[in-house]
Formats: sequence, structure tokens, C-alpha cells
Amino acid sequence: MNKQCASVAILLASRNGAAYLQQQLDSFSRQDHRPWRLWVSDDGSTDDTVARVAAFIARPDVDGRLLQGPGTGLCDNFMSLIGHDALRADYYAFADQDDIWVDDKLGRAVRWLDTTDPGLPALYCSRTQLIDGAGNPIGYSPLYTRQPSFGNALLQNIASGNTMVFNQRARELLAKIRPVKPVIHDWTLYQLVTGCGGRVEYDAKPTVLYRQHGDNVIGNSMEPLRRLRNFLYAHGGRTARWNDINIAVLSHLYGELTPAAKDSLEAFRAIRNNNVFKRLKLMRQSGIHHQQLLGSISTLTYVLLNKI
Repeated sequence: MNKQCASVAILLASRNGAAYLQQQLDSFSRQDHRPWRLWVSDDGSTDDTVARVAAFIARPDVDGRLLQGPGTGLCDNFMSLIGHDALRADYYAFADQDDIWVDDKLGRAVRWLDTTDPGLPALYCSRTQLIDGAGNPIGYSPLYTRQPSFGNALLQNIASGNTMVFNQRARELLAKIRPVKPVIHDWTLYQLVTGCGGRVEYDAKPTVLYRQHGDNVIGNSMEPLRRLRNFLYAHGGRTARWNDINIAVLSHLYGELTPAAKDSLEAFRAIRNNNVFKRLKLMRQSGIHHQQLLGSISTLTYVLLNKI
């Protein structure tokens, strides 16, 4: 595909984001790749979000569409965009309302996606630079060095949704999971692309300024207190609940998985409620692994304590 003419649909799920939205919209305008079209699904904003979006897409240099969201949360809002009947593009990019895109974000993603086979699912993602509410740099998201894989995707999502750009085949897979509701759309997309024989490119260069503030729906998971809370929640049953949901989603598309992914999923599913020695054997068979040491240790404790 010619990189100069590949179209990109930017999918933005909004709700009461007026405080930071304009900076994100302006960053779309600075992208070094065109054409793109902005699709915004607003989930019942009561601030100036809708007015700001309407003013932006009314500009002569902007192609956009504003939709009414389902009103049932962030994940459902993004999924409503993914499944919209009128949505057509070569590639698709998730966008959060409070971030800022680096100018070459779309260009870097499109250049890689143009090298992939359109018959296979393909997903680009990247590291992020963290900023505070005022836009000041405060660090970076983790730098992942191991290759993206299904075994990793079963445990963690290294593909932050606000950095994702993906092809039509990947979009089709994500749309097929309905009516099963995922834990979160971006983690599911990482699992589906790796599990269905696709390609994932993790770019070590940050392409998004990822804003951290008091109203983040998800936010950076590396902050120490958040890590501690996540550890306690996980051992309190959250990991098992999330795994149940992920297994249900992947089972819904079982026929699309590669033979290796099916074997991995079955071994992963069988870990729970076996004796400790069988659990450790199944853990190895499944190929599950975390990208970070602390996560690897946590996973081992889940398996040993039968909390997975």
C-alpha cells in the first residue's frame, strides 16, 4: 500500500474532556501523515467537550464525524466505534481525549503497517512519555524489550491503547468478539492479533504524551502505590476474574486462533484448580510470561496460590 494515500480513521471516545481536549485535537492537525478522518463518540458529556469537537470538525482542513456514545463506559464507547457500519479506512488509531500526539505518530505507524500483509492482523504500538496535568514531563512508560507474543498477551498488555494503530483485519477480529464484553478493548486487541497469527510492532520511541491526572480512567500502572493496590486487588480475585473474561473472549474466536495459540490457551485455562506441581508444569506449557521481573514474580505467586 502506498504510504502517501493510506487513510487513517482516528477513533476518539470522549466524555467530559474539555479541560485537555483542545491540545489533543491540535496534535491531530500537526500529524505528518494524511489523509485521516476523526471519529468521535461522545458518552454524554456535560461540559464543553461536544462544542469543542464540533468546532474542530467544522474547520475546512478537518474531516470528522461526531456520534452519540452508548453511555455505558469507556470500553463500550470504543467498541461502538469499532463496530460502526459506516467506518471505513485502511488503518485505525485509538485516541484518548487528554493526551497529546507526537507529530510523527501516524507517520511512523503507517510506514510500518504498509510493510505488512493486509490479510493478516497487524498492530503498531509504542512507548509513551508521561506528563502531568500541566503538560510537564514526569517520566516514561516501561521500555519493553521482549518480542510481543500471545504468551505475554495472556498476562499483560504492553500495547497501550492510546498508541495503537492497526489494520482492517485486526479491526474485524475485535469487532467479532461481541456480544462478549472484554476487560478492556486494547488488551483484547493485543491478545487477538498475537493469537491469530498477526504481527505486533512495539516502537521504543514514544509517540504519545500520556497525561497523568486525577481523572484518568486507567493511567500509568508503574506508580508505587498503584502497583501495591494492583497487587492486592489481583490476589483478592481480580486476576482470576480478568482471566475468566479474557478466556471467554478468546473462546468466542477460538476458530481464528493458530494451533500454537490454542495449545497455549488450553494449558493456561487448565492451570487453575490443579495441584501445585501440575500448575507449574502447565505454566511452562502455556508459554505465559511477563515483560518485567516484578510481574514475573507476581505471576508465579498467582500460580503457586491458585489465584490465576
